Amino acid sequence: MSSHDVTVAIYALIALVGVAVQLMSLREGSDIPSLGQVLTRIMHSRSGRIGVMAGWMWLGLHYFAR
Repeated sequence: MSSHDVTVAIYALIALVGVAVQLMSLREGSDIPSLGQVLTRIMHSRSGRIGVMAGWMWLGLHYFAR
């Protein structure tokens, strides 16, 4: 396996964990906030919006630019 394959596998694992946490948050009576609730909370502050934008830029630069 090349380093690119390992990187893609790690990103896939992170995505699967995110989906699992989202599904757990949607269960009735769950104390885990959903992704929408987390992003809503983050986007209320300017630093949160800048952080989300920086994260999208980093993801685009390192993963999608080929």
